[in-house]
Amino acid sequence: MSKKIKKHRKIKKEKIKDYHFLKVPAIKIFGKLADKYSDYFKILRISLHKADAKILFRTYLSIMFFLTAFVFFLTFLITLAFSIYLSLNILQTILGLLILPSLFSTITFLLYYLYPISLARKRKNDIESNLPFAINHMAAIAGSGVPPRVMFKVISRFKEYGEISREAEKITRNVEVFGMDEITSIKEVASKSPSQAFKDFLQGILTTIQTGGNLNSFLKEEAEKAMFDYRIKRNKYVQQLTIYMDFYTALLIAAPLIFVIMLPVLSIMQGTLFGFGIKELINIGFILLIASNIGFLTLLQITQPKM
Repeated sequence: MSKKIKKHRKIKKEKIKDYHFLKVPAIKIFGKLADKYSDYFKILRISLHKADAKILFRTYLSIMFFLTAFVFFLTFLITLAFSIYLSLNILQTILGLLILPSLFSTITFLLYYLYPISLARKRKNDIESNLPFAINHMAAIAGSGVPPRVMFKVISRFKEYGEISREAEKITRNVEVFGMDEITSIKEVASKSPSQAFKDFLQGILTTIQTGGNLNSFLKEEAEKAMFDYRIKRNKYVQQLTIYMDFYTALLIAAPLIFVIMLPVLSIMQGTLFGFGIKELINIGFILLIASNIGFLTLLQITQPKM
């Protein structure tokens, strides 16, 4: 075994050990339970695979069960202590012991379950947002006549391409460290990619190499197509912003102004509206305006495509 492979495996093992310090007790206590119910968590297994998580599925599932149980019993003890301290009656104590531990342990379980799914989705978005620019760069590199492994090695050094740089680094590592050929290395990375667009792109490179086609021509065509799709997505987003602007103007600018104009009239006519006084209506309107603006900004953040 070469020194490079030993070094790579040692680094990988250390990262898992440092980050997942709970894995030893979790596997000892919940390892068998994780094996028994692993078939019910297929989505989690796939998400860990696509998220490129440096942890085994069985280990992650064991830690998830361990933390859920730990939070349940910790919340149970805290709730019991507060019930005794506050001198709650039996009914209140029982309800607290039934509801609070179940609630917090369920939240812990869901957060740990959804985390790999979120990471996989984040990787997918990062790859697809950087793909048009990375393909352009690959086309320029391939134009010099270098082999594909050199092309991926150069791309791996440009960290501004995010996850694509990491995928290119894996292809280079497989060839230079593990001794794979280019085709096997690209296939291995494509099989684990969370982005279907990137998988199709790598499959196109494989087909071009295997059939003896012109890789430079293929990359130029893919670059043009990717940039065209990118411009369409940006134009669609600009059109969405125009619609959002109309709603914002009508609901969050015009409506509050009309509300402010109507308040003096209401105060003269009857002084209250739905049982609320003028000052109360102003406070409620102010709170609703702030909440609506926060919601609007959140909507923009969610729908905004990554540059």
